Amino acid sequence: MNQSDFIAELKFQTTEKSGRKSYVKSGYRPHIEFENYPEYWTSGQQTYIGTDFVLPGETVNAEIRILSTEYFTKRLYENMEFKFCESARTIGFGKIIKITNQGLKSDPNTPQESINLNLYPIDIIEKIKSDFGQSWNKAFSEIQKLIISNQTFRSNRIVRSIIYIGNKDIVHLEKTIDQAKTDWRDILLWAEYDKKEKRVRDFNNEFGKQEI
Repeated sequence: MNQSDFIAELKFQTTEKSGRKSYVKSGYRPHIEFENYPEYWTSGQQTYIGTDFVLPGETVNAEIRILSTEYFTKRLYENMEFKFCESARTIGFGKIIKITNQGLKSDPNTPQESINLNLYPIDIIEKIKSDFGQSWNKAFSEIQKLIISNQTFRSNRIVRSIIYIGNKDIVHLEKTIDQAKTDWRDILLWAEYDKKEKRVRDFNNEFGKQEI
């Protein structure tokens, strides 16, 4: 087997609770939704420890290997919960016991509230969805990558300013994010000041209350 990313305890739903009707073999690959990351599903191959088959309703430990590991760099932690599904049907629930891919392990000194955009103030999440429409998942993902990349960007003020300058256009948002990486102070200047360099907005405040 290829190297696993983490070891987890898996609890399979019974057939009566929408679980599978038959057993699964080691190598089963449902998709995974991690807690607080509903915007990004990934595939997770399950290699069972001590058995080759699991029946509905059983609990088992397994080595898990996921796709798109780059999206979860430094975001996973022990006891993190997730569910595994086939399409819209939840087959079972899991909890991470041990992270074996150290590149995915979250810094224990970094609070999840600072690196997980889903845990930011609700006005930010609602603004992304309303401004970017069908592209909101892409917008969300790009901002999420930015805040995980450097603690400088883990600021409600900077995130709101980026969304504001993004002007409801995903291409413009991506350019704004690139500029933020060059000099985040430009983003605050463009978002909060008029052409006469008078401050007219304060994005420390939530959307709808930013005007001074």
